[in-house]
Amino acid sequence: MTENKIHKTYTTISIPPNGMVTAEDLEKIVAIAKKYDVPTMKITGAQRVAFLGMEPGQLSAMKKELNIPDKPPHARNRLHHVQTCPGSIWCKYGQQDSLALADRLRDLELKGPLPYKVKVGISGCRMCCCESWVRDVGLVGNKSGWRLIFGGNAAGKPRIGEIVSEKLSEDEAVALVEKCLNFYIENAKYKTRSARFMERFGIEELKKGVLG
Repeated sequence: MTENKIHKTYTTISIPPNGMVTAEDLEKIVAIAKKYDVPTMKITGAQRVAFLGMEPGQLSAMKKELNIPDKPPHARNRLHHVQTCPGSIWCKYGQQDSLALADRLRDLELKGPLPYKVKVGISGCRMCCCESWVRDVGLVGNKSGWRLIFGGNAAGKPRIGEIVSEKLSEDEAVALVEKCLNFYIENAKYKTRSARFMERFGIEELKKGVLG
């Protein structure tokens, strides 16, 4: 009896921003999965769809049809990983509109390339469904506005982020995130995640640079 081989192949496709999909979006995903005989799929932490375990030939054909590069390019002066909850528009616990804030942060153009990848977690209430305390940039909503957290990390050396400011309006939150990221760009070494940068630099120095 021959054991079936599980191919450790994968690729991801972007779905509409914020992970908000329609029935039509899901139908398209299902059609692709059926056409290329995708064994299984997963919604990733970045709110994308991963196709897993395909035959290498099928994977190559699908990527060619969908124009998916082997190494997707990222505009390094833009944020590309913004995770958000449904917020006040769709969730009864939501205190702030996290979807609108996420859209605005994706449109930010920074002063230069980011030193390393930056993950953003936006939670519309204190339940913190998007793990904002362990993201490079975390935002948590409450009745008085947004709390901005910086320098979190959930990887091999976890770190709880630190509060930069609270009771921020949406406009103030966007402006302060931009200042924090530009400060990070100007002062961090290449390939230094924000958590390691903050361990070296400290929250008070960050505040001096962005709140003055």
